[in-house]
Amino acid sequence: MTATLIRDGRIYDSRHHAFVAGDVLIDDGAITAIGKVVAPPDATIVDARDRFVAPGFIDSHVHVFSHPLFKHSRLEADRVGVQQGVACVVDAGSSGAVTIDAFPQFVRETQKTATYAFVNIGSPGLPNLGGGHSSRPELLDLPGVVGAFDRHGDWLIGVKVLASASHTGAYGEQAVRMARKAAELVDRPLMLHIGNAPPVVDDVLALLRPGDIVTHAYHGKVGGVLGHGGRVLPAFRQAVDRGVWVDIAHGRASFSFKTCERALEQGMPVHSISSDLHDGNVKRYVVSLARTMSKMLALGLSLEDVVRAVTATPAKMLGLDRRGFGRLEAGAPAHVTVFGVADDPQEVEDAEGERRTVPRWIAPCCAFVAGERFETTAPL
Repeated sequence: MTATLIRDGRIYDSRHHAFVAGDVLIDDGAITAIGKVVAPPDATIVDARDRFVAPGFIDSHVHVFSHPLFKHSRLEADRVGVQQGVACVVDAGSSGAVTIDAFPQFVRETQKTATYAFVNIGSPGLPNLGGGHSSRPELLDLPGVVGAFDRHGDWLIGVKVLASASHTGAYGEQAVRMARKAAELVDRPLMLHIGNAPPVVDDVLALLRPGDIVTHAYHGKVGGVLGHGGRVLPAFRQAVDRGVWVDIAHGRASFSFKTCERALEQGMPVHSISSDLHDGNVKRYVVSLARTMSKMLALGLSLEDVVRAVTATPAKMLGLDRRGFGRLEAGAPAHVTVFGVADDPQEVEDAEGERRTVPRWIAPCCAFVAGERFETTAPL
């Protein structure tokens, strides 16, 4: 593989949470030097003047289990991965115990984007065969989920559960308890989807432990993390204080400008920015991880904070830092995203249909996965 020099970029230093001018040299799938670098004679040059260089973007919540039997709402990983400047995506429970064995064949072995997954406590996962997700006891498969980690523990991240009447009817809290037990048995994080009650969000948040993830945290539905008058629920604040991660997961129905804005004003965090991209929102509402990042920039997060929320923090949150994601340093795998930020006002909308103008627009130019370069080709 020919060496590549990313020249004259502004490099995100995750240790100091700052951008530093310099070059990045990539050779044989790894980063070999950072700083002021002299290019080897045969190196390919990537001109990064006026651009930023970051650890490869991670989208920690997508749906990419593109199985021929389950066409509904699924996308191929590369469509929302390397084609949009994202080096790594994590499928958020599209597969359950009875479908997870097909994930390597139909996703990991066919896509260039680094792809990992949560396994759904509901079987077969999100395709909705035989009912709704985890809406009945017979759809919950504790032994099957634990067994999935025995077979696929190298790429399974954790356990996913949906706690929303839209998906699990009145059985949501029991589903969360079962998923909680599965996560304990395999020593991996639990990702909790919150939505319409029942169950009551206070009750399921109380089941989360340090290292678990609450996803769709800032949706705009009644009964979310904001109580009467827009105040943050004590149960949500307590969950954050004890080490629960907060994930955006924009989606078609799960992100509200106003909810997020009010939570941020009260000191609540955005740990990971994710898209919840699937076929139902890739052309409207979400479109790309980069667009979701631009929305968070408009809500007052600094560019450094936005980049950290798609690199270093999700890498730590998901254990992907042990696989070389989330940092740029000599000797690490060359997972890199090169992107621009333009003072180019664009109108966008949240999942509630509220339209706002974002004054700055984040646009990835290319991504590297283990040193292999991919140009951005899909709409942002």
